[in-house]
Amino acid sequence: MLTRRSALSLGIAVPGLAALAACGPNASGGTGGGGGEDGSASLRVAWWGNPTRDENTQNVADAYAEAQPDVTIALEPGEWSGYWDKLATQAAGGDFPDIVQMDEKYLAEYGGRGALLDLAGAGLATDDFVEGSVEVGELAEVGLAAINAGLNAFAFLINPVVFEEAGVEIPDDTTWTWDDLLETAVKITEATPDGTYGMTQMGSVQGLFQVYVRQAGQDQYKDGAAGFDVETATAWFEWAKKIQEDKAGPGASVSVEDAAQAMDQSLFATGKVAMTVAWSNQVVAHDGLVPEGVTVLRPPSMTGSAADAQLWYKASMYWAVSAQTANPEAAVAFVDYLVNSPDAGKILSVERGVPGNLTVREAIVPDLDEANMKAVDYLGAVENELGGAPEITPQGGGQFEDILTRACEDMLFGTTTPAEAGQRLLDELAGALG
Repeated sequence: MLTRRSALSLGIAVPGLAALAACGPNASGGTGGGGGEDGSASLRVAWWGNPTRDENTQNVADAYAEAQPDVTIALEPGEWSGYWDKLATQAAGGDFPDIVQMDEKYLAEYGGRGALLDLAGAGLATDDFVEGSVEVGELAEVGLAAINAGLNAFAFLINPVVFEEAGVEIPDDTTWTWDDLLETAVKITEATPDGTYGMTQMGSVQGLFQVYVRQAGQDQYKDGAAGFDVETATAWFEWAKKIQEDKAGPGASVSVEDAAQAMDQSLFATGKVAMTVAWSNQVVAHDGLVPEGVTVLRPPSMTGSAADAQLWYKASMYWAVSAQTANPEAAVAFVDYLVNSPDAGKILSVERGVPGNLTVREAIVPDLDEANMKAVDYLGAVENELGGAPEITPQGGGQFEDILTRACEDMLFGTTTPAEAGQRLLDELAGALG
């Protein structure tokens, strides 16, 4: 079941990741079925997804096979639950797929252990990618460890019907502040029936936390450690507590229950909340759950200027190639097709995120429906306001979402103070990264 929380969290725990120590350059075994002297090659491609993604990937592999009949592609679809455990086991056993769909949270885990090929060194073309979108897959110890399969940025989603029912105007997202957000949410809560709120509780949302600390001149990570201080973390939890105390959003129990709901049963989807947050590649899913459709806004800023919002291009997911593939040229050629071919783009569309390749993006726009265009238009609107790319999540950082959630929920239930929650956040993150 896809819950509101799991939709926001673009990664899951990897209990078997320690086994990756065996998948470095000197690991025994290999991947792929080997290449023939006639130029033939056999490739394995693994990804997590959903029925739509599975169908799109099958169709794009079939299209490639027509153009390159000497290349045989074996497809290995999976789901979130079990994908990373299986990948770690395959890596440890020398059975890593040739091409894998990768998540930012675990890019450093695999790249740092020598499991991933440098795509730039292998000749992958990235000239047509939008500025700032290639760097999000670079690791110092590897080079271009992965290329984004699609881009997104953090966003606020608005249910305009709830705003209309409350008689509240939708804010100007180029000028609103964090205080404006709270004030708007309070007005909606007060002007609507009991059980309807202006906003969801956002204190445990990693993406928005990172927006907040970046606006404070910090970031989630710096030099492989926490990039924010206890004062900023405390201020974040104080803001989250204010959501609850001012009744801008629901209380602790309702908030925790809402985060665990299936997306279609969430307070936002059922018209009980006016504002929530998501990554822009999730706009389409939310738009389909709200009969009247959603409005997409930038997050607020501390200064009241969208130029200071400090958003960034985040890869919704990546394509990476095994460093041990028996067919590096064939593997990179297929990845090149996936990210650089307009024909492939028309098949894959924006299900994995908005294409980073601008030529591909231009080719698919005429065929997109209104909901998909909302995601594309949002990225276009914020393009000139983006901050620098953040540091790739270091090894162990995949636990951050859970650490943030526990600290925030304990604070909302009154077990800890915002200051204690801020210190705990730093302490537990240091332990995870240690």
